[in-house]
Amino acid sequence: MSNIEFDVDKVAALARMDLTDKEREEFSKQLPSIMAYVSKLSEVDTSNVDPKAYIIEQENVFRADEVTDCDPDVRKSIITAFPNQKGGALEVPGIFL
Repeated sequence: MSNIEFDVDKVAALARMDLTDKEREEFSKQLPSIMAYVSKLSEVDTSNVDPKAYIIEQENVFRADEVTDCDPDVRKSIITAFPNQKGGALEVPGIFL
């Protein structure tokens, strides 16, 4: 497969990439070896794999949420120990900048 030539401009268009002349030259050298590497997947024996094995049959592997009541004294001590409160809610530092 490494002897096949690829139209780098067409691949770049499909990937919605704008390439410089230097990138175009570099990718035209790399693309055949990348495709040769990916073609190794065809060597994998998939004869015993059901092609529809994962289409519909999904199950939730996570546990179900369980709501439990907190001891009112524990809740009150957490709220009073929390450094910042605003409008009846506990205020935490933002994670998005």
